[in-house]
Amino acid sequence: MSRIGVLPRQTLRALVEQGYVNGVGEKYINPASIDLPLAAEAYRLESIFLPLAFEKVRDVLPLVGALPHDLANHLEVGVPYCIRVTGSWELPCTIYGYANPKSSIGRTGFFCRTVADRVDMYDALVGTQWKGELWVLVRPDFIPVHVHPGLPVSQMRFFDGASFLDRLHIEFAMKKTGLVFDAHGQKVPLSSLRQHASSFFLTLDVREKSAYLRKGRLYIMRTVESVLVPPNLSAELRAIDPRLGEFRSHAAGYIDPGWGYGKDGQGQGRPITLEITPQEDMLVRHGQVIARLRFEHMKEEPDGHYDVAASHYTHQYTAQLSKHFKDVDDTDIAGWECHGTRKVLDLSKINYYEPTDFFSPVRVV
Repeated sequence: MSRIGVLPRQTLRALVEQGYVNGVGEKYINPASIDLPLAAEAYRLESIFLPLAFEKVRDVLPLVGALPHDLANHLEVGVPYCIRVTGSWELPCTIYGYANPKSSIGRTGFFCRTVADRVDMYDALVGTQWKGELWVLVRPDFIPVHVHPGLPVSQMRFFDGASFLDRLHIEFAMKKTGLVFDAHGQKVPLSSLRQHASSFFLTLDVREKSAYLRKGRLYIMRTVESVLVPPNLSAELRAIDPRLGEFRSHAAGYIDPGWGYGKDGQGQGRPITLEITPQEDMLVRHGQVIARLRFEHMKEEPDGHYDVAASHYTHQYTAQLSKHFKDVDDTDIAGWECHGTRKVLDLSKINYYEPTDFFSPVRVV
């Protein structure tokens, strides 16, 4: 029986078939989200912005000095841009949506927030039977990038109601499949996990040592814990929690149903890759609390979960860089640091770049 929760791929496909979403093909439909492919219409801005509840995004562009930008030219570090999302978008009256950057986008330090007509929040589609244009506000913060029409840099999840697991269903899931596993592949019991309301705390892997993270840099690191998301659930990391420190722990944050589950359900989870951007110089130590994780109900299991499909990250057990970089032996390092570069990264190229041209290993002490 279906329940309130995150809409699975078969329902997302129905949104397309029924004409609520137009101009977005099958290849953009994921187990629990729809990718938002870029159109060719782009603008260079003086600042980012947020539309008011009665405004279209186009109406605000003159207020932020928008100038047309040709996507044949790369996007400059530190400069904000607004790029329209392909297609037309409309929601049934009972549905709302939340967006996240794609995982590979977050790992390049590429700021990305979705804005929509008459929605006065970032990364949200809310309002009874919302209809309008979608745009993304983007800004390369460390690496200049090339983007192209058709490239998705963010994804939208759709809901028909609040769907976070209560404590009873958390306990059910942990007993059935496990949700969090230790370094030895053993289920971590609920009683051993630190919790806050419906969230679990995850900790930082620094190879049993410490590291200094510098303000204004990007760090690709990983959690000590491995996370398993059964096909009937999805999960999300909270990117900012001031009680944990002045840093952003994750740029994307969404974890698909089936992550770490294995093709046959025998998986023991996988670590979560973090994109840490400190607001202050900070010392971090192995086992330090770094992020909060919440699980959500799927309305139904998707007709194909994450570990069944081919993905660059199904074998992610280290602090793995984005799919744009060639694989290297990173098993002995705690993570990667990027403090900026003039080299341009084309986000359409996969397994193409040498990691050390853009990143250096995190130094542990």
